Amino acid sequence: MWINKTFLIFFLQLLITPFSELKSQSLSLPADSVTYIWPTNASQQLSSTFAETRSAHFHAGLDIRTWGQEGYRVFATRDGEIFRLGMSPYGYGNVIYMKHEDDTYSVYAHLNRFEPGLQAYADSLRLLDYSADLNLLHMDRSFKFSQGDTIGFSGSTGVGPPHLHFELRDTYFRPFNPLLTNLSISDDLPPVFRQLGVEYLDTNSLKPIGFNIFEANRTNQDFHFGEISVSGPVGLSVNVHDRANQTPNIYAVHSLIVVHESDTLFHESKDFFSYQQASQLFLDRSYPILAQTRRGFQRLFVVEGNELPFYKVNKNRGVIDFEDGKYPLKIIASDIYGNKSTATLTLQVTGNNKRNHEITYVPTYPEIPKRETSIPAIYLSDVSLKTSGPQINPSEQTYISYQRIKHLFPFRSGQSVRKKISPNSSSVLTTPDRNIWVQFPEDAVYDTLDIQLSTTVVDGEIFFHFEPDRLPLKNPITFNFFLPDHLKGNSQLALFSVDRFRNRLFALNTYNNGRVISTTLNEISTLVLKEDNLSPWIGKSRIDRNNAGQHIVIVPARDGLTGIDYRRSSITVNGLKGIVEYDPEKNFLVYYHPEFRPTPTNKVIIEVYDGVGNRSNSEDSLSY
Repeated sequence: MWINKTFLIFFLQLLITPFSELKSQSLSLPADSVTYIWPTNASQQLSSTFAETRSAHFHAGLDIRTWGQEGYRVFATRDGEIFRLGMSPYGYGNVIYMKHEDDTYSVYAHLNRFEPGLQAYADSLRLLDYSADLNLLHMDRSFKFSQGDTIGFSGSTGVGPPHLHFELRDTYFRPFNPLLTNLSISDDLPPVFRQLGVEYLDTNSLKPIGFNIFEANRTNQDFHFGEISVSGPVGLSVNVHDRANQTPNIYAVHSLIVVHESDTLFHESKDFFSYQQASQLFLDRSYPILAQTRRGFQRLFVVEGNELPFYKVNKNRGVIDFEDGKYPLKIIASDIYGNKSTATLTLQVTGNNKRNHEITYVPTYPEIPKRETSIPAIYLSDVSLKTSGPQINPSEQTYISYQRIKHLFPFRSGQSVRKKISPNSSSVLTTPDRNIWVQFPEDAVYDTLDIQLSTTVVDGEIFFHFEPDRLPLKNPITFNFFLPDHLKGNSQLALFSVDRFRNRLFALNTYNNGRVISTTLNEISTLVLKEDNLSPWIGKSRIDRNNAGQHIVIVPARDGLTGIDYRRSSITVNGLKGIVEYDPEKNFLVYYHPEFRPTPTNKVIIEVYDGVGNRSNSEDSLSY
């Protein structure tokens, strides 16, 4: 697979913020005299709020409802100048970053298009190389707007259905909750507790060893989890959400407090965070529960590597480590307007050897399981293959017929390797035959990690199994594999991440030079090497108009394994080459050229590639 260098640079720059921000864990809001206006005429209702759980990071702003429609006006919330402009079918989609006179910022994402002058400027640059992607950090002309000016129109580019994603960032470029300003919504509803997670910790090491989930019982506005028996130290986590008036959506809560009698054991408030800390979502949320249930249980304790600025009180890092006895606990959830709900539980502690010193270190990662085989048999009959990455379709729902995997992933003598990875130094995990090596750069892991890797061949496909499986990483690692002789030169091979909890495979961005195959991992997970020899499907194209009234050609395209590579694909109409845009949610390519005017008969030539280079060609004659 081919990774676009422009996208990679854009992604890295999105994550990089000034080092000086690490010196400050406090938020300095704009002056009281600063007022913002609501950034759209679509609605003043939210579908998501600040610091909610997302697939790889915290949600950095507000999602404003647009009723499933596109084309509502988006306004400059304050006077400002365009600081950054981006266009992509992934992530923030079409996005505007605006800088204000006090060096704070506002962000407007998932736009259908920009205002006409800005759109024309963006198109002129994209037409230089017919690239659909755009990332402008340093513009060669100035675009200034006054508060209330239209800067764009709402859409659905990037991830998700139609909505406006809106952010405010401070002078360090850190997102903060826009509802801390004069912006507000109508909300007098308290949060709702749904479930309690009890994460069991090893008595000696405090390493995680498992979890249980308990359902909440409700009496009016009071929630109860009953009496829960434990025999060692535990960390608590909650599945809790907030609501607002006149909307069905659920939101993240703003504040969580744990109290034993009059003693506050834990207190957090989610006001801001740094993009350098965004992936620490996987530490603030319970990653084991998230991986298995896809539910964002918010931890009420703090593990190693968590540097988020949320935590006001975390006595003993929030770990519950009581002597034998019964202990009544209260968990108080609040939204940003002070609406509160309380959940109660009683911990029955038996057989716990309580520490006689303060807990200052809670390990992030579990031990390697002490068993001969790693996990139960995985059955991947009719596996759903989802894809990810810049040239991969992240919403593909095609089900692929696939032979059942009836084997375990055994740790066989001589076929596995284990290593201790330190968070403070680079390291390489290498198999004895030197055919597999995994590069861990410095600060790849949040905490010291004991890891084991083994391989097995199932029905001709090679599986690479990590134990422990499904672990968060602080920074990406690189997996490399020397292809065996019978696979050398096969350009149709790709690596996939195995999600055994959802019974799915996820295509990874794969580099394959015919001898070595490599991929970057943002989490530790079992991998499988598969061959993709199926060309993309191309449907019947049609002429349409976009929301600006410009003529476009829509080409349905789908690939169920490694996804559509829209950057490599091309479309020409009547001999005029155009920009190939991509909508991964709707599974179609879009031919766009600002000078395209359809004629009575239009010849459309289409060339579509998938992630490993399989190609399909099509020609259509479209009447208009």
